[in-house]
Amino acid sequence: MNKRMMVGLAVVGLVTGIAGAADLKIAVVDTARILKEYYKTELAEAHIQQQLDDFTAERDKLMAQHKKLKQEFEALRSEAQNKALTEEAREKKKELAEEKLTNVIEFENTIRDKAASRKKELEGEGRKIQGELAKSIKAAITICSQKGNFTLVLADGGLLGNGLESVLYADPKMDITDDVLKILNADKTAAKESTP
Repeated sequence: MNKRMMVGLAVVGLVTGIAGAADLKIAVVDTARILKEYYKTELAEAHIQQQLDDFTAERDKLMAQHKKLKQEFEALRSEAQNKALTEEAREKKKELAEEKLTNVIEFENTIRDKAASRKKELEGEGRKIQGELAKSIKAAITICSQKGNFTLVLADGGLLGNGLESVLYADPKMDITDDVLKILNADKTAAKESTP
């Protein structure tokens, strides 16, 4: 039994003691199955895959340009070492090779920067889509929970990092946050007075 499920069971035990077993109605949702079978998940994955394919095509085009620049540099460097050319011609080829090498290095930096930027964009888009999916799923769970008069809905599945918590729905009457805060903040005034 994983840690989250144990915490969920502890919460259920606590709630049972507070609300009374007769009033408690608990449901479980298989979050892995919901994400797998929800049609928007497939659409989101296709969208991300298309962006990844676009990035790959862009990167391949840049790499082809890089390869051409590198070949031009290598040709100039080879010509700069050609003993059949005059010293002046070799020196000119050497200068051109150095300029081309600078272009190659700058282009490599451009490729690296674009790759980092696109990776960041893809990660951001993935998080945004994940959040939208989680919001839709939580809304559907809330509707089902209210229709079924469930007091508490727990997640059963390992996909809780996708914007879903282990407790997916709880009847607002079960919320004891105010009571806990009263206990925690009971000595707030005394603490302020004792602080210089």
